[in-house]
Amino acid sequence: MADPPGNPKVLWISSLAFTLGFAVWGMFAALAPFLIKWYSFSVAQVLLLAAMEPLFAAAISIPLGVWTDKFGGRLVFTVLLLSMTISLFLGLYAESYYSFLLLGTALGLGGASFVVGAAHVSSWYPKSKQGTALGIFAMGNVGITVGMMTVTFLVTRVLEGPDGWRMIFPIFAVFTLLMALVYWFFTSDAPHQQHKGASLGEIVSVYRSGVVVWLVPCLYWVSFGTLTFFASFMPTYLVDRWHVDAARGTMVYTPLLVICVAITRPIGGWLADRFDVLTILSWMFGIMIVLALVMTMQISLHVELFTIYGLALLSGAAAAAVVKLIPLYFREVGAVSGLAKAAGAACGFTMTMILAASKNLLGGYTFGFAVWVLMNAGAFYITLSRVGFKHATPDTEAIPSGDDTDRSRSIQTSLPPSSARW
Repeated sequence: MADPPGNPKVLWISSLAFTLGFAVWGMFAALAPFLIKWYSFSVAQVLLLAAMEPLFAAAISIPLGVWTDKFGGRLVFTVLLLSMTISLFLGLYAESYYSFLLLGTALGLGGASFVVGAAHVSSWYPKSKQGTALGIFAMGNVGITVGMMTVTFLVTRVLEGPDGWRMIFPIFAVFTLLMALVYWFFTSDAPHQQHKGASLGEIVSVYRSGVVVWLVPCLYWVSFGTLTFFASFMPTYLVDRWHVDAARGTMVYTPLLVICVAITRPIGGWLADRFDVLTILSWMFGIMIVLALVMTMQISLHVELFTIYGLALLSGAAAAAVVKLIPLYFREVGAVSGLAKAAGAACGFTMTMILAASKNLLGGYTFGFAVWVLMNAGAFYITLSRVGFKHATPDTEAIPSGDDTDRSRSIQTSLPPSSARW
């Protein structure tokens, strides 16, 4: 089978849809400080609200990845966008704390859009270019910035009145509906999508293929988890610990964090296409340990912001490099991407809850940050020691000459049938 030729139209439309999905995903993180004032919610309550989106994104990512392998990215992404549209319109009727929890959970669909788009894009590109293509696609992380700044601007400058802010939900719903139509009519599935005719059982069997399929999510937990964790936690943390103005926290400091993550993802993908991925990751996670230790000390606001933005720059590149591992070791890109994305999103929920518990039980955030240091240390150990990866053979395109038929046959006959070729 010839290598996929690449498809810039799918790449850019998927990136735009992913950006919009993350814009929706960032809405409650932006609203959290304002809900404290409007509804007299506690810090722990709004942190839980902000954490519900990554929690549901984690839960839905695995089935979304499997469905993308089975039915194709065009259909699954369109249905996802339509589901987000319905959830956003229902936001007009949220009133109690529990209705906000339910709404925040449903909007986690926006975060899960990464899984569908990543599988769709990778199906159109050869392995030698997947790192770069997925890095460009992943710049859609900046959507969190778009969502947070838009929500904050509308709430503080446009939608006045006690309930005027609710109009943000139908405003976003119109854009997700239009994006669903664009995705359906202007994208297509790769002609040689490997698993479109496979059964769901055959696709999910990748989860029993070996330890590598579980190590990749561990690495993504820390790398992408940096974004989901800080995007959910940072606005409330800056207001509570450093007494930063709520609007400034959501329109300046937190958006800058997301931009730092987004701009380095193409760089991480490019490096992963050209050098040994695990070596690159070991250097990145090693530096992230140092920065996380300094962050734990909470010396001053300026030092804290320096370490947080440093972590964001490194984690963006690291996340792109980890994503490169997926098509390198597995053919079931959607299923494994779903597992990895679930881990990254679950990190956002877990760490936000750990920080909330640290604040409530111990009166500060030091313990929670110390846990984050240990998580970075675990990722560093995996990449430096290569535990689990030593006996796994990546599906590279190392044969430099010959026609596509001979090349494909050589790869197929030299590898065992398992997805993570041991």
